[in-house]
Amino acid sequence: MIALALSALLLTTTPADSILPADTLPSGRAKTKFAFNLDFRDSFLERQHVNVWGVNAGIEFGEKRHQLTLGYYWLSYATYLRLIDWRRDAARLVNLNYYTRTDLWFMNIQYWMNITNNRRWMVSFPVEAGGGVAYAIPHTLRQDVQIDRTQRSFFVPLQVGAYAQWKATRWVGFSGQMGYRYSVFQTDIDQNFNGVYYSVGVTIYPALLTDIWRFLRKKDRISPLHPPQPRNPVTHS
Repeated sequence: MIALALSALLLTTTPADSILPADTLPSGRAKTKFAFNLDFRDSFLERQHVNVWGVNAGIEFGEKRHQLTLGYYWLSYATYLRLIDWRRDAARLVNLNYYTRTDLWFMNIQYWMNITNNRRWMVSFPVEAGGGVAYAIPHTLRQDVQIDRTQRSFFVPLQVGAYAQWKATRWVGFSGQMGYRYSVFQTDIDQNFNGVYYSVGVTIYPALLTDIWRFLRKKDRISPLHPPQPRNPVTHS
């Protein structure tokens, strides 16, 4: 089953209540800030569903808070399973000696161009370019041990997509993205690294953590809709 909910968890350093209703921020406040995102995606490799785990960090800048980040993404062992060389041994229904699992990772530079970024909505078109390595490790199912023959392929992925985020409260929002990954160059492994990627998930804002800290430290009143407020002092008659 393809998991949709909570497949993306993005943590940004821009508090939700710092974004004005207009689509742009006053130039005097458009300071460059640090950005950090956890980015979990679903994707397909040769029609096989896989989970892609990622993290990226960089800067956000400009009136609409565009982002320029450096990311790292990976597929763990056994997320993409493939039977290869079915015709090597015609006497067997399935060639058990050529069952492989593939590990894949890549780094990329990402530019998130925000078309809209206001108090409630952010719409962005991310463009990503990078490079990575894929490993195809043959295994034998009969002995469940690794065969000492590892194939390695270098590839250069280019990704283009669309991303939308609804800022429901100061603490959490909901996001969705979809795009396409195209390998403009690859070497040895005879696998197609092209494919669609997507995610639908929850966005957690730093205001949640800072509000909890204010509550624990100063006992302020906190709310997902309003900034923390000091409690009224106790008056004695």
